[in-house]
Amino acid sequence: MKKMTYVFIFDLDDTLYKEIDFVRSAFTHIDRLLVADYGYTAGVGQMTLSGAFIEGLNPISALVARLEKDGIHIPNAVDWLVSEYRYHIPQISLDDDVYDFLCRLDKDDIDMYIITDGRSVTQRNKIRVLGLDEFIPPSNVYISEDVGVDKTENKAFSEILESYKTEWVNDLVQFIFVGDNPQKDFFVGNSYGFPTVMLSNDGYNIHSQDLNVPRLYKPKFKVKNFSQLYTLLRKGVFDKILSI
Repeated sequence: MKKMTYVFIFDLDDTLYKEIDFVRSAFTHIDRLLVADYGYTAGVGQMTLSGAFIEGLNPISALVARLEKDGIHIPNAVDWLVSEYRYHIPQISLDDDVYDFLCRLDKDDIDMYIITDGRSVTQRNKIRVLGLDEFIPPSNVYISEDVGVDKTENKAFSEILESYKTEWVNDLVQFIFVGDNPQKDFFVGNSYGFPTVMLSNDGYNIHSQDLNVPRLYKPKFKVKNFSQLYTLLRKGVFDKILSI
């Protein structure tokens, strides 16, 4: 009897790391730039950005207004601040739980991919800083800006599936989709009948996990952490193709 081959396809933001950490990193970076380049009072920029973010306002617009009020006039301020936000080298890291899980998959010779929406430079900066390229080669990373469509489209998924065509057709490979956002992360995997797994929001996710969505958008499994996910994998829960 031939052994089942697993392939994991991950979302990035709020799945492999917390996106709020990227936001905080960007706010800190901008605050430091304002201090260094314009002599602005340390902490005020970060406080303004964070306050607007918490209130659901546009942080960059709020900061520009505060800077103007304080007599700091920056040419093309919005464009500059947005660029610094998007393209700074973030101070983010993997949780031990995630790192241990990826190490276990790597030890088991399980292929891993990332499919993520976003800008190529921004997302690849995150991947490099997080050390994800230790486990997932650049060729296994699909970013919407590079692909040309977002992850709810089939383009990236179909390319991955095509590379395993023989094993897939013969039910010898199981693709497992892991994400956090029911609006985007599970539709394509569900449409193929593959296992889809949602990492439950622990209170720090940027986006809500509203499961009041059509059936094809709902995950088949919910886990609290990657340790629980690995337990399900070892128990063979994902071995069979699942019906929708």
